[in-house]
This record gives sequence, structure tokens and C-alpha cells, in this order.
Amino acid sequence: MMKKIIHTSSYLFDFRKDIEIFGMFGPGNLGDEAMLVAAYKTLHWRRVVPCLSTPNRPWLDMLLKRRRRHHLIVAGGTLIHGGQTQWLDHVESRANKGLSVRFFGTGIAFSEDQIANRSMSFSRWSKILRNSAEVYLRGQDSVDIYKKMGVKADVFGDFAFLLHDPEIPLSDFNKRVDTIGVNVGLCLDDQEGFEKSFITIVKYLSERYRLVFHVVRDCNKEVTLRVIQAANIESITKVEYHYYDPYAFMHSIRHYSGFIGLKLHAAGLAMVAGVPTVMVAYMPKARDFMTPLGGGEGILLNLPLDPDVALKNLDLQMSLNDLSKLPVAKIVNIAEQQRRIMKRAFEVEF
Repeated sequence: MMKKIIHTSSYLFDFRKDIEIFGMFGPGNLGDEAMLVAAYKTLHWRRVVPCLSTPNRPWLDMLLKRRRRHHLIVAGGTLIHGGQTQWLDHVESRANKGLSVRFFGTGIAFSEDQIANRSMSFSRWSKILRNSAEVYLRGQDSVDIYKKMGVKADVFGDFAFLLHDPEIPLSDFNKRVDTIGVNVGLCLDDQEGFEKSFITIVKYLSERYRLVFHVVRDCNKEVTLRVIQAANIESITKVEYHYYDPYAFMHSIRHYSGFIGLKLHAAGLAMVAGVPTVMVAYMPKARDFMTPLGGGEGILLNLPLDPDVALKNLDLQMSLNDLSKLPVAKIVNIAEQQRRIMKRAFEVEF
């Protein structure tokens, strides 16, 4: 309770905080929290404040909505889409109040039908984007959708790339341990078939490596425990929970031999940490994430998941034994460019 009071007071009364960052912070999702941590790391922490709303307290929510700042950052995540409109409502409201809106590393997802028929959400987002101060998107797929709105944008790369810390990737592969990091969850497809294939994968890996399962969303805990139990590896497997601190997650996995993950920012942050990684492409955003890194060949795993292909690709990534051959090498350069863009936009020093 005290933390909420302090946060609300800071949001309302600390006028040094002139940059509001929009995202779904707080519910227990490492990917969302990584966006906020990246903003704090890149910009001066005294200037940044996460968006805040209290729909159950209308009088307070009204005050929060009236609080004006100079800038709104819509950073990371697939926040521009044709689904629920509360995200759109918030960004549209801030834009209408005269905030300078900027998009950095944001993903776009609309169905072909929504694009062709210029759905209400597509049209509203189009207007916001066209009137924004800057638009830099996560990957080429998002840029291509943006072109259908009649405007060009540049690829920024995922906002989580800004979390890269040169001290985390382990360059001496001889110091890595025989451990594989695993992340599993809801695949939004044939869940039963997906879990069956994943069980086959972890059974095979458990005979050769120590496995550590990493839960990065609280809603995926049940799936994780179910897979472990079905594979009959409870006694030889560890489970870690990382919902809020991307650096704690990366430090935890930096010495692993490899990582296989479903959730975008579990596998994505493993790449940022320099760990040989394969990612299940359970949604189009996985390919959007990978395009600035040269595409997903040998890294992305299509659904339905083929255990043989997954194991082959993981083995291929683990055999590289050189950070310069892993995605982290490109992430270093992308992150430097991202910081230059942010510096120019907000006149900050790094």
C-alpha cells in the first residue's frame, strides 16, 4: 500500500518526471517490466514515470488523466493492434492533450481484414502514428504494416536490446556449465500437441544436461509444472520465477550452455545475455523481433513444434562457441544506435 501511495504521489506531484512511459506494468510479466527497466536505464530515472490509472477509483483516475507531461513513450511490446482498446484509449487521450508522443521498438499487429476494411482501431492508431513526433518500430513486419497506413518508419529493434550490458555475456565458453534454460507456456495454438512435443524435448535434454525452468509470466506457472511432471523430471529439475527484474534473469542464465524458450522476452533476453538460444515462434512478433538480427534461421522454431528440429537447432546454436556468431553481436550495435536516437530525442547523456 505504501509503495502505491508513493508511486501515485510521485506521478502527480514530481514535476521533474516529464517522460511518461506507457506499458502494462505490474501484473507479473518480465517482458513488460523489461521495457520499463530499459527506459530507466537509458533515460535519467528522475525524468521517467510509468503510466498509471486507477479505474476502480474514478476521482483519482480523473486526476491522473489530467496530469500533463511533455513526452509519452510507447516502447516495446505489441501495443499497436486491433484488439482491446484500453491501450489505444490511453495513448489517444495523451496525444489529444498535446503530449509529444514517440514510439520506440513498438510492435504492430492487425489482421488482413482489419487492414483492408480500415477498422476503427486501425484508423485511430493510424491517426496517432501519423501525428507522432517519432515512430521507430520493432521489426520489418511492423514497418510493413505501418506502410499500409500510408507512412514510412524505421526499424528500431526490440526495446529490450537497450538492456545489453557488456559485463553479462560470458565470452569464455569453457566457463559455461552443462545447464540448459527452459521456458514454456501457453502457445495459443494446439496446446496439448505443443506440450507433448516439449515433453519429448526436455526428456531428451534432461539425460544430457541439468535443466532449469524459468517462469516469466505468472499465468505460465501451471503449464511449466505440468510439463515437468509429465516428463517425470521433478527430482532433477529446478524452477525459477522471474517476473520483474530482467537483469536478475540474465545474470541467472549467463553461464548456461543453451536456452530454449517460448515467451518472446524469455528467449529474447537470453540472446541479450549472450546465451545460445532457440525461440518458439508462437506468434508473428517472434519473427518481427528477429528481423533486425538477420532473421530467425536456425533460431526460430515453427509450430507445430518438431522435437527433432528443435534439438538440432539448439545443438547448432550451442556449437558456435563464439559471441561474435550469436545474436548478441548484432544486439550490441543495435543498442548503440538506439541510445543515439534516444539521446537526440531527449537530450540525455550516457
